[in-house]
Amino acid sequence: MIARPAASFKAFYVRQPEDDDGNKNTKAFTDALDDTDEERRVKNVTEDLNAVLFAADAEGKIQILHSPANLGGTRTRPKNKVAALVGLGPQATVEKLDEKHAVKLIDLRCPNLNLVDAEATAEGIKSILIPDNAAVVTCKTANIFLPAPWLKNTILDSDTDCPFELILSA
Repeated sequence: MIARPAASFKAFYVRQPEDDDGNKNTKAFTDALDDTDEERRVKNVTEDLNAVLFAADAEGKIQILHSPANLGGTRTRPKNKVAALVGLGPQATVEKLDEKHAVKLIDLRCPNLNLVDAEATAEGIKSILIPDNAAVVTCKTANIFLPAPWLKNTILDSDTDCPFELILSA
């Protein structure tokens, strides 16, 4: 492995050399967490050491997780142990992820994309009502998000952790 110098941790993760190839196959990033097999979803999340993942914290802010790794199990505790760094720079901390919860498939209900496109502000997007019908499921996805490189770069360049502002910047 060749070390690639960067001025900052953020600069390292934005526009990696392999991003162009990833942008040609955006669907692979969406499909990585759609897999019906949980073990494959864990593998898809941890196979790239330079992967950047996003998740929401308890306050609804976007958290950056990167460098995910499956630390494996032991003879006495064979269960996978998945960890990732949370945050960027020297203040990033290693967090053990509850991989079963992180990659568990959930039903995501979203407002109509036309309603989102019609809004010009983060507050406008926030005010859109999410369908209150449990039968309305826009997609099945996981609790964490593995973005395509173009979206990862847009989010990292945005300098915000507000999901409604991120929707506008994407």
